Amino acid sequence: MLEAAKTNAAYAFIVVGVLWLVIAVITSAGLVLWPVGACLVAGVLLRLRPALRITWAWALATASLGFLLAAYQLYDWAPFIGGAFTAVAGAALAVFTILALAHVFLFYLGASKPKAPKSGSS
Repeated sequence: MLEAAKTNAAYAFIVVGVLWLVIAVITSAGLVLWPVGACLVAGVLLRLRPALRITWAWALATASLGFLLAAYQLYDWAPFIGGAFTAVAGAALAVFTILALAHVFLFYLGASKPKAPKSGSS
């Protein structure tokens, strides 16, 4: 299963970017547009130019950015648990926990660059 995920890492980045886009539309928050653009660009780069060094650096930076933003959102929503907005805060905490874990997985995919085939005569 991990090998299939590694070969389709571009699509994983695009799917997570679309999830961030849905959150941006629902919340009307401009802050969450950063991971949208970063994830979509990472997915396109991984699909079209996987051999470039910048592609894998971008993928790792994107995964880190998304994780940090999801962690910040968790920190931001945590004080609302136990108050009047418990249901909303609980849903937000669940969504951002899933997104944080998704970015940990994207970081793994970005760090596991496929090995280039050896060229030369043997």
